[in-house]
Amino acid sequence: MIKFFRKIRQRLLTENKFSKYLMYAIGEIILVVIGILIALQVNNQNNIRTEKEALKNYLGKIANNVIDDIEVGEYMLRTRTEQSLLCADAAELIANKDWSDQRTITKAVFVMIIEQPLNYNRSGFESLKNSGYLQHLDNPRIEELIYHYYNAVDKVLFEESSLQGWANDLDLELHKSGFFSEWIELEKRPNQKMNEVIGNYTDKLCEHRGNDIVLSILYRGFLFTADLTNFYEEQVSVGKELLKAIEDYVTVDSE
Repeated sequence: MIKFFRKIRQRLLTENKFSKYLMYAIGEIILVVIGILIALQVNNQNNIRTEKEALKNYLGKIANNVIDDIEVGEYMLRTRTEQSLLCADAAELIANKDWSDQRTITKAVFVMIIEQPLNYNRSGFESLKNSGYLQHLDNPRIEELIYHYYNAVDKVLFEESSLQGWANDLDLELHKSGFFSEWIELEKRPNQKMNEVIGNYTDKLCEHRGNDIVLSILYRGFLFTADLTNFYEEQVSVGKELLKAIEDYVTVDSE
């Protein structure tokens, strides 16, 4: 093809047809420019296609993370609701000096002082941010939901951390005051397994200064733990919205 065009140029110059040669040269330049523009357009379309595929992969990872997170949130929502009622029952038993259900009292105190592990996975979101592909997301709703969702997760983590830190401090006071060892009768039953421990709350322990700490733990467990459910409800609700938005985006883009 190059030899063909070269022969035409040489023939025009030989025949001294400069004006025709000039027009030909201009036409050849235009053709070259058009070819370059077409190549750039094709390359740009390929890049856009590659970016969209990469973006869909990142969104898929986020969706998988959110599915697992929702399971955690729903479990904790049930657990915290049950614990709130448990703490209310235990506080009432102690207030009435009713020692007929030592298991409920023991379980209520333990669920408040034993840390609840939360395994939220944000690896997909962090990968998307670090990749730079977030700027190519042409769906403001998904971007808004992503940030809303992880803000909801951060609220849950903050509130849980706050509750756990407070409970740990009071747990330490119970041990320092000697209340804990007296309550679960460490001297009488030194080899008890933690998951089998049942304390022995008595009228005498109600006079111990640790009793006020226990009641404080239980009252906050009833009131604050119930408030925690609102944060979990938001996390689960926004998570489901995000999953639906991602599914719709990927489905429409694939059609």
